[in-house]
Amino acid sequence: MKINEIKSPDFIKKLNKKEMIALSKDVNDFILEKVSKNGGHLSANLGVIDLTIALLKVFDARKDIIIFDVGHQCYAYKILTGRADRFDTLRKKNGLSGFQSINESFYDRYEAGHSSTSLSAATGFAIARDLDKKDYNVISIIGDGSLANGLPYEALNHIGTSSNKQIIIINDNQMSISENIGGIHNLLDSIRVAKTYDLVKETTKRGIRIIPLIGNPLYKLLNNIKSGLKRAYVKKGSIFTDLGLEYYGPINGHDFNELIKYLKIAKNEKRSVILHVITKKGCGYPFAENDKEGKYHGIGPFDIETGALLNKSDLPSFSSVISSYVFNYARKDKSIIAITPGMSLGSKLNNFKDKLPEQYIDVGICEEHALILANSLALSNKKPFLFIYSTFLQRGYDEIVHDIARMDKNVTICVDRAGLVPGDGLSHQGIFDIPFLISIPNIIISMPKDCIEANNLIFTALNTPHPFFIRYPKINIKNDNSKAMALKIGSWERLYNSIDGTIISYGDFVNKSINIINELKDNKINLGLINARFIKPVDEEMFSSLMKDNKPIFVYEESLEDGSLGSYLASLSMKYSEFTNKIHIIGIKNEFVGVGSRDELIKDLSLDEKSVVNRIKDILKKNKK
Repeated sequence: MKINEIKSPDFIKKLNKKEMIALSKDVNDFILEKVSKNGGHLSANLGVIDLTIALLKVFDARKDIIIFDVGHQCYAYKILTGRADRFDTLRKKNGLSGFQSINESFYDRYEAGHSSTSLSAATGFAIARDLDKKDYNVISIIGDGSLANGLPYEALNHIGTSSNKQIIIINDNQMSISENIGGIHNLLDSIRVAKTYDLVKETTKRGIRIIPLIGNPLYKLLNNIKSGLKRAYVKKGSIFTDLGLEYYGPINGHDFNELIKYLKIAKNEKRSVILHVITKKGCGYPFAENDKEGKYHGIGPFDIETGALLNKSDLPSFSSVISSYVFNYARKDKSIIAITPGMSLGSKLNNFKDKLPEQYIDVGICEEHALILANSLALSNKKPFLFIYSTFLQRGYDEIVHDIARMDKNVTICVDRAGLVPGDGLSHQGIFDIPFLISIPNIIISMPKDCIEANNLIFTALNTPHPFFIRYPKINIKNDNSKAMALKIGSWERLYNSIDGTIISYGDFVNKSINIINELKDNKINLGLINARFIKPVDEEMFSSLMKDNKPIFVYEESLEDGSLGSYLASLSMKYSEFTNKIHIIGIKNEFVGVGSRDELIKDLSLDEKSVVNRIKDILKKNKK
């Protein structure tokens, strides 16, 4: 089939099983081809192709609301709802989103880049439907990994007592990014392998129904107490049935007959229903099928024949460098515990997982739990290092304020993917953590300009009895195993002395600032440079000296301007009457940032070196006038 010519999913209604199998193969090949060139979320999308086709056959996507939790599973849905001809633009600037996007297509009715939101969203849609006395289905597809988070259970607690019917499909592939862990995974696993109930149920049905006269009435009587029979043989789906939902499963997610049968049953149910569908992550691509580490969950361009990554950098990622430093300290100090909420692959924690398993905890997609867990470990004289992406740290704001900061113990939080992040776009940018952290008492916020400073900050964090945040971007850097030294908390580093003004920056933008200063020298402008490696607390002694110099200050940062270091320094400057100049914040305006490579985003936001040079020149020119 010519996938690029699909305009709507209506044609699927007319397909027979053989034709659906052929369509599945075509979509599989199409996704493989496109993701191998552009990168993207591969494994989860390959695993859900058959389920998506079955959904679009049974339900009406023009009328019914279909929500994919997270969106890692929505590629086949995008293709089959008429967006295949734009798939070359996936996760690129001005292109298709890697997730559902309400501004991209009528078929996308909700969107999420963070997990576990689908059931709450579906509940809202179901309530609105019934209030408006309309007739359509609300279906959410949630992965078993997303069920580890607490939010779906808040929703299930509501759904179980609500008369607003919805259909919940658990896409159970035993994986989130890498293999799932925890009690919810074990519960679903017990349901997958429990054959006793199914065998006894089918045998009992056949045996009872052939009894003359009383067979059918007796069958109906026993059917009315089926929940009791389920508990007698296996707690099959009881966590859901006890909440008041109808449960069907496990269902083979790659058998169209079985899928369509149960989707139709769910469609005709009068109350909310859960379909427990077993799929194979990476289905149809052996490298992804056999991947237990999560390499093919989200992947860059790769060779389809070998599975090898293309354009791989010779330099390690900042994540890898940070993890290696913490690991080296942990080998000598058994009180160091590495914690991650399901991000072991991205944060490069395999060394902990494989070589120091007693000092490694993966709690799954449970950010709030991870933060409180780290706090209690610190209260127990351990030295927890929590590795978490900036975008997911947002989910634990209350735990940071109420637990970690208030109790003020030695918890180190390694904030990965801080700053601008390519590919995933609006929901994954690491530009909000400084604004929401900077006003919280007791915490320390830092960002290294290079790997040497990163090691120094980790060493300092180990010996500091306060919550310590270390931010680092998604870039590759040169590693260095120099011996670490302790840094004075709040101390800045003066790299160049001021003549016409000063740039204050931190992280990777310090290196960009050096290039900016060198270019400005060609225009007879000589700026100083300060590395604000501590964003909080600030170096008040050095800042005070800048106030006395009374020269323009340019705070150049990869953060939202509102609530940034620059805005904090601007408010702090009001204490100094001798400072009559201005603090100019060169950061990100108060807006959501979309998709693009990191360099593209920096340029679009006028944060590239050329744009900053021109802006500083204009400001200084106006000052002279």
